[in-house]
Amino acid sequence: MVFALWPRSGTSATTITGDSETYRVELTTSPRSGPVTTSVRVTRHDRGPVLLDEVGIDAVMPAMGHAVPQVVATRRDDRFEAGGELFTMGGLWDVSLHVAGETVTVQIPVTEGQG
Repeated sequence: MVFALWPRSGTSATTITGDSETYRVELTTSPRSGPVTTSVRVTRHDRGPVLLDEVGIDAVMPAMGHAVPQVVATRRDDRFEAGGELFTMGGLWDVSLHVAGETVTVQIPVTEGQG
């Protein structure tokens, strides 16, 4: 399942939600190029505990053939957090979150610049 949400400005955070068979994932990040802080909240559909230490995040821009190295979000209380560059330029990006052998992919329209 893929969801796309258009940001209101280049500096505000955007939250996008997607589902896999087992998990619901909420990705919160600044939809702009350059280094960003990204937060991921993972819950189970069966309301069971989430027994993960990290979530892998891959960003690809299919229209331009761009991809960035995977960013790893590590557990911080009830969320996972990562810092780094997810997006190298403005445009529509596919972001895949790897959660315990399952993948959730969402789309994020990114604005140009450091905001």
